Amino acid sequence: MKRRLVLLSGLAAATSPLLPAAKSSFASDFPRQTDFWSNSVEQEQTEFLNDLGQRCYRYLIESAHPVTGLVADRGRTDGSGFSDHSSSAACGFALAGHGVAVTKGWTDASSAKDRVRQMLTSLLDLAEHERGFLYHFVDRKTGKRAMQCEASTIDTALLVAGAMHASQVFADDSEIVSMADRLYRRVQWKAMLGRNGCLHMGWKPETGLLPHQWDTFSELTILVLLAIGAPENEIPGECWNAWRRSKTLHHNGQPFLSYPPLFVHQYPHTFFDFRKVVSPSGRSYWENSQTAHYAQIEYLKSLSRNSTSHRHYGDDLWGITSSDSATGYRDWGGPYQDGAAFPERGIDGTIVPSAAGGALAVVPGQSMRTLMYQREHFGHSVYGRFGFANAFNPATGWVGRDVIGIDTGITLLSAANLLAESVWQPFMQHPAASRALDRAGFRPAA
Repeated sequence: MKRRLVLLSGLAAATSPLLPAAKSSFASDFPRQTDFWSNSVEQEQTEFLNDLGQRCYRYLIESAHPVTGLVADRGRTDGSGFSDHSSSAACGFALAGHGVAVTKGWTDASSAKDRVRQMLTSLLDLAEHERGFLYHFVDRKTGKRAMQCEASTIDTALLVAGAMHASQVFADDSEIVSMADRLYRRVQWKAMLGRNGCLHMGWKPETGLLPHQWDTFSELTILVLLAIGAPENEIPGECWNAWRRSKTLHHNGQPFLSYPPLFVHQYPHTFFDFRKVVSPSGRSYWENSQTAHYAQIEYLKSLSRNSTSHRHYGDDLWGITSSDSATGYRDWGGPYQDGAAFPERGIDGTIVPSAAGGALAVVPGQSMRTLMYQREHFGHSVYGRFGFANAFNPATGWVGRDVIGIDTGITLLSAANLLAESVWQPFMQHPAASRALDRAGFRPAA
């Protein structure tokens, strides 16, 4: 998701049932494995994660429009105002977040169902879309397209993933199940498919189909899988092999597919449980994601050895992914090439807490270490009502004034997976999840 700089546009005042699960070779391959994580999380860490999660969830509640339920793209760290526009992806994270909140006891099931039902109703009946593809940003109050953005394939996929999760957690609510199913079924995935088997990034009424495609490694994995596993208008399973497996870097001799911002290695893993499966070529995308995180930590440490403005980077303080900065929104990350030790894209020493927040289930020890360090050493200046500020720079003292919905959301969901697999377990029980892996040619790891 190549996000652009989004300024606050003003402070806001305030069908068919699911098909039965098909027989799948993956149906029994995702047993509950809470002990795998919880045994390694100490009480102090658990308390921290619960506090962080509740603060992140507070954002999803308070930034939701009171009538539509659509979640603001961003808001002030102190809760004093929210953007007038909503992010489709943030709404997807919120749909999953409500399910997490019920399992954690942060809210009651009735209230959570009401919020999910409200949002799904708005997404189905109010929010503008093109052949089922939601616009990247819509007005929180009216659902109208905002800022001349595109009807986005990846944002729609993240929204659908959240709806799938909600339909599993609230499976006893036939209305929620039906609405989530309708949202998925109306997406005409084939309409965005190029002749090369790759999906286009979106569509605009002014220009039509965007020429840019999801044709090389990125967060596209969740998009392609959901399009392959769709109950209607699905794309062929062979499309999994259509995109290029590049750019390949190495960390300690281990090759991994790379794209610099860490979120591309996190969003798909928040929903799909890749831990026990391998792709048709035998690649473990779980191990690939872990290696990418280890490589970034080492990359930042290399920067710290060569620049005073990066001196604070290290095991205690790491993490860059697309975020705000003192000079605007930046699509940054790293590393960029093997052995790189220079700041690409103007890396200026900024720390982005969601880079580690979104990695809590992927590299728990490293993520927990830096997040707890950030809270303990920078306190309320970076950790407040909605958890961590979107970004801050220890070298200059700059602290972002906002939180961003997708970054707050990914932190909440990754923490939930670490503590109790609260996203993985329900999502992987959805028939489309196992169907996607089957059709794409994934198999259980040896």
